[in-house]
Amino acid sequence: MKILQVNCVYRKGSTGKIVFDIHAELQRKGVASVVCYGRGDRLDEPSTYKFCSEIEAHLSHLWAELGGLQYASAPIATWRLKRIIKREQPSVVHLHCINGYCVNIYSLLRFLAARKIKTVVTHHAEFFYTGNCGHSIHCKKWMSAEGCNSCHDLRGATGSRTIDNTHRSWQLMRDAFAAFDKNDLCFTAVSPWVVERFKLSEVLAKYPCLYVTNGVDPSVFHYVENATQLLQGKLPVSGSGFVLHVTASFSTSAKSIKGGRYIVQLARLMPERMFVVVASQVLAVENLPENILLWGRANGQKELAALYSAAEATVLVSERETFSMVTAESLCCGTPVVGFKAGGPESIAIPEYTDFVEYGKVECLRDVLLEMLEVKHDKKRISEEAKNHYSQEVMTNAYMKVYKSMIEHDENG
Repeated sequence: MKILQVNCVYRKGSTGKIVFDIHAELQRKGVASVVCYGRGDRLDEPSTYKFCSEIEAHLSHLWAELGGLQYASAPIATWRLKRIIKREQPSVVHLHCINGYCVNIYSLLRFLAARKIKTVVTHHAEFFYTGNCGHSIHCKKWMSAEGCNSCHDLRGATGSRTIDNTHRSWQLMRDAFAAFDKNDLCFTAVSPWVVERFKLSEVLAKYPCLYVTNGVDPSVFHYVENATQLLQGKLPVSGSGFVLHVTASFSTSAKSIKGGRYIVQLARLMPERMFVVVASQVLAVENLPENILLWGRANGQKELAALYSAAEATVLVSERETFSMVTAESLCCGTPVVGFKAGGPESIAIPEYTDFVEYGKVECLRDVLLEMLEVKHDKKRISEEAKNHYSQEVMTNAYMKVYKSMIEHDENG
């Protein structure tokens, strides 16, 4: 058995780390594994291929902005990826997030279907079944038989500056998947919520979709007993408790789906508590209260694990999340989570150590946070229980079952 994974990035970002974890676990189990990725640095690792140049990716991005088809670009990179697949002859091709202007998705799917290559498609975002946007939020056009059209958020949903080609994109995605024999295609989703969303898709609802959790590295994300001491000198009051918010980007703008403005509101409702914000990017931040500490980017995953472990609770305020690595990582570090209902997080969380309220209800969020803070949690117990839910081994074992079932079905005729 040989598995070939395709993703837009490798070793970085949430999906890049997931692909690396699957790759490493497969190799550890003695399974031949290959990774193809489109964006980022070219890494000198065996069985890994960067198939798209950054110049072509930028040109593809520009072409998508002008033409309105964000998944129909990068012809040279697409040809190169197909050539790698032909040469490697994998038993299964596993597609992750390939929406980074590095491949023509429709052409790749038609190629895999025509060659009858067993294909697993994982929904980390929604674009495979919406045909366009990664998060459809409240729009339901993609669910109808007519499909997407007249997009209300053309720039945000497709990147197009000029042409609304959402209906064409939706048709192309539908037709590309329709080319597969039903036994050659399998879908997985990173949360039960995404599985339910998948079932609403006019494009793909006829296919089964399995829930496979995203994996966390428990050797990194586990309860660190001396976390507070490790962070001394970086927190404003040594040894004081704090509430943690971890996000890719922090902004107080009303347009941000990451919801940074709600952390500001929550901090003002709870002036006695310190809020630590860990963010890779800090954008459009104004009038922060004194009890918010902008940490910036964590200095590596070990520091992030120490922050999770030292925090009294972790708060989520995104409008939409298909999974929530923050939830899984926080629980693996023994720290409970509260937040807004955003789809994925509440569907993958361990109920005993989490609580979620309706989106935007800040006073309700404060109330459940206060209740959570009053409980004396056994962080070691939470960490051990979370490991059994979210470890990379649990994830890879689940994917192994999917791969084997597809191969065995073919062998048994």
